[in-house]
Amino acid sequence: MKLIVASMLFIALTGAATVPVSEQQALMVQIESSVKLPVGASSIDQYSRNYALRPDGKVVAVFVIPPEPTWNDSEGIGCDVMLEDFTSRPCTEEEIAESKQQDAATAARFGAADEARWFDDYRELPGFLDGGCSQVEIIFDPRSKQIERAECNGFA
Repeated sequence: MKLIVASMLFIALTGAATVPVSEQQALMVQIESSVKLPVGASSIDQYSRNYALRPDGKVVAVFVIPPEPTWNDSEGIGCDVMLEDFTSRPCTEEEIAESKQQDAATAARFGAADEARWFDDYRELPGFLDGGCSQVEIIFDPRSKQIERAECNGFA
């Protein structure tokens, strides 16, 4: 208990955006066990759950349904490039490699479904514009232990 109080006092006094790992885990569990996702949201295990501490001491959580990869070798789907005359040509080996690299970068950025991650900087949280309930933002106040907001992202 002394460690938690001392850590919270340190954060309050310094404005530091870091929280010890054990406290991060406790906050994530507390939020996930108490949040009521908005109407239209998927089940919590469908989301990559991403958390960070804001400068005001509140936790922002961004739950995102990870985008599907554009490339899947197991499905045997080919790759074609659309040309200006509306015909197409097969992708080159370089284009295929680039597509796979982009998929890997997207997966790293958004995380995996049913994965919870803590970010040191809230500005690094993954997200996208619009998307409705494929992205849910949650604001949690550790001081009051209350969820202040849980809203879908909306549509552009």
